[in-house]
Amino acid sequence: MMTIRWLLAVGMLCGLVASVATAGALDECTIKGDHAAVSRCLLDADREAQASLNAAEGAAGTRARELDTVTGRPGANAALARSMRAFADYRKMQCEFVKAMYASGSGADQGMLACRIDLTRRRLRDLQP
Repeated sequence: MMTIRWLLAVGMLCGLVASVATAGALDECTIKGDHAAVSRCLLDADREAQASLNAAEGAAGTRARELDTVTGRPGANAALARSMRAFADYRKMQCEFVKAMYASGSGADQGMLACRIDLTRRRLRDLQP
């Protein structure tokens, strides 16, 4: 009997940890209150994420140009530029899809903005050296 309780407790704890680890921007902002407060939170988070992305892309560009110079083989900086364009296109299309899935509901704009934040944060992790 004790083993079953222990296993249930461990399972619930794992579920809690997993849900916190996968929480996105919308989850983070929903606790802020009403629709207007959630929208403000998302706008602030989007500005912060985009500013961080701009800085990370600048740093990645510097590293890529240095690599091109050191190796004498251009390519890293051009590849980064293509990657940045592709990411921007993907993020736009994916988040438009997320918005469309709300079927013009009142949370559609928030869902799209949360998508943009979550994908931007993921891209930030990808650009870390």
